[in-house]
Amino acid sequence: MKITFLGTAAAEGIPFPFCNCTTCKHARTHKGRNIRKRQTLLINDDLLIDIGPDLFSSCAHLGISLAGLRYLLVTHSHGDHFHALNLELRAKMFRLETELPELTMATGPSVWTTWGTGDKPAELRRMPLLAGQQAELSPYSVRAIEASHMPSIGDAMNFIIDDGRTKLLFASDTGKYKEQVWEQLAGTRFDAVIMEATLGNRQQGRGHLSFDDFQFMLEQMSLIGAVTPRTRIFATHFSHQCVDPHEEIEAYFQQAGVVCAYDGLIIEL
Repeated sequence: MKITFLGTAAAEGIPFPFCNCTTCKHARTHKGRNIRKRQTLLINDDLLIDIGPDLFSSCAHLGISLAGLRYLLVTHSHGDHFHALNLELRAKMFRLETELPELTMATGPSVWTTWGTGDKPAELRRMPLLAGQQAELSPYSVRAIEASHMPSIGDAMNFIIDDGRTKLLFASDTGKYKEQVWEQLAGTRFDAVIMEATLGNRQQGRGHLSFDDFQFMLEQMSLIGAVTPRTRIFATHFSHQCVDPHEEIEAYFQQAGVVCAYDGLIIEL
């Protein structure tokens, strides 16, 4: 399983244009891995998790084509994770020389309401999905689990993705899992965990994870056998107001054996 981090920031990106905090000023000056677009994750070349407003610029910057994309998983309807225009521009009039495979989008009701009725021109097939359900997207088996994120949305999800050889937990836009989720994860062992650390060491909240919450989640996963010393762990989805420059948070996570993801990071599992 090949994973490409197309974006690793929270909703504002880093640097945020309307901010002069230390992290944003550092990013403008030093650039490199300090520049973070809104979060999107590409698995192999055919499965995308979330489709936010920075997708096109991320692909252009990294030299990535999505012409082979077949599946899209969307965690929830917030605009930094679901930007409908990206799908509208799949219409044939915008790509006269290119044929695309049908795109199966698996997500919950709040996203479908946001999307509307443009399935046909986007060559999109709907796969309604709720937490606790499973989607078969050959060669992937996807299990949706409940995320603890913004009760007003009601259907925010994380995903367990299994290609028959590798089992990945994608855990973003969530606070600490509810007890029933831990019960559902019992008996599942992950080869890799990609988990948000939005709130860094400066804030606490219920809809996202701080660095302390990140560690708590890993400890709970270890207790139920979901992660082992061989599990590869990655931190992502950072907010400019809550984290230090990349080099500093990278050093922090290295001490715990965690990889601090950055835009353009490619890993093979």
